[in-house]
Amino acid sequence: MNAFIQKNKKLLKFYYIALRLSGWILLTLGVCSYAIIIVLGRTLRVEAIVATSINIRLGGSHLILFGLLGLGIAQLIKYLYDSKSKAGFILRHGNKFLYLYVIAILILMVIRNVYTIKYLSSIDIEHEQLLYCSTTITSIVLFAAKGLVLIGVGQFLRRILPIIEESRTLV
Repeated sequence: MNAFIQKNKKLLKFYYIALRLSGWILLTLGVCSYAIIIVLGRTLRVEAIVATSINIRLGGSHLILFGLLGLGIAQLIKYLYDSKSKAGFILRHGNKFLYLYVIAILILMVIRNVYTIKYLSSIDIEHEQLLYCSTTITSIVLFAAKGLVLIGVGQFLRRILPIIEESRTLV
């Protein structure tokens, strides 16, 4: 593994910088989307922003959570290629962040489905139950896939960090 890391050190540094930059950009965009909701909520009518604010909140939450995930992976990459580096806060508690991410995705899925039910009940369409069922099934499958992958990555992090630390002390 050390030979692989030494061979690809420049590439790992590039990935570290790219992930760190994109993580901070995603965090900033997520916070800005919440700021937009606050500004729009004070200037526009409530009815005009209800639909957009829910979508912006959902998108902003995903941006913030995905930005944290990117920063955590960047810390893991730096921890691998730099032997003097210590595990950062996000990396040390990465499994907890990932579990919270799964919980947040579940909450956002419930909010999105409640919003979909309210929206579909307010309009008159011919096959609204079929549309609702297909939307719900799609979001459940997507949540299950995301949740299982994130829980798996959290378990991987929890188990791999002590192994990396032990291998550093042996060399």
